Amino acid sequence: MRETVALTGMVLTASPMKEYDRRVEILTRERGRISAFAQGARKVGSALCACTLPFTFGEFMVYEGKSSYNVKSCMIQKFFGDIAGDYDMTCYASYFAEMAQYFTRENVEAPEEVLLLYMTLLAMQNGRVPFRLVRVIYEMRLMMIEGQGLELFECLRCHRTDTRTVYFAAGGLVCGECAAKEIELAKLYPFILGADALYSLQYILSSPLERLYSFVVAPEVLEELEHFMKGYLGRYLPHHFKALDFIVN
Repeated sequence: MRETVALTGMVLTASPMKEYDRRVEILTRERGRISAFAQGARKVGSALCACTLPFTFGEFMVYEGKSSYNVKSCMIQKFFGDIAGDYDMTCYASYFAEMAQYFTRENVEAPEEVLLLYMTLLAMQNGRVPFRLVRVIYEMRLMMIEGQGLELFECLRCHRTDTRTVYFAAGGLVCGECAAKEIELAKLYPFILGADALYSLQYILSSPLERLYSFVVAPEVLEELEHFMKGYLGRYLPHHFKALDFIVN
């Protein structure tokens, strides 16, 4: 008899297979991103129908097949049903899921990625934080989780904490005085961050995941953060996510 294991996670994508089956990708705490088949999930009245829809979070009982997992059952803990009924929310959620797909791998634990995605979708559903700010927060924190974070608390050279100049090639904050001493750094285009924007980024990097989406910013600060993230991701994340084509700021 095949061993059944319990995996906690969220469905990232779902696609039809054969006449009644469904193939899903699930981001799990214990085994990272896995592919799984749910036999008969598209049949009317199937117990696997609801639990194999995108953005369903719960405990999945699965067993390993020859080339993928198979979903035996699921205990749904949270169903983000509002997402499918809101076009903008669907686009953003699809982008967040696509980023999670890009970074995660099978058999590599992903507890932080799962919790971050869960808290992000919850924040969008609550509606207290604008989607544009949700995106900035998700991108920044995910990059840190995946080892691509920046040092934004002090100058990387002299360790001063009162600088707001960011040189990307240096991996974080470098003050003007230190940059002037290094020819290559001085040639780079710097970002001069306002105090509110810098504090927001520092909060995103240091706060518990459960409290990430507990603040809002003024429109001008949000624009500054978006400009910063565009340059940051452009340098450190050379990949185009398809869902971005449907997001209009």
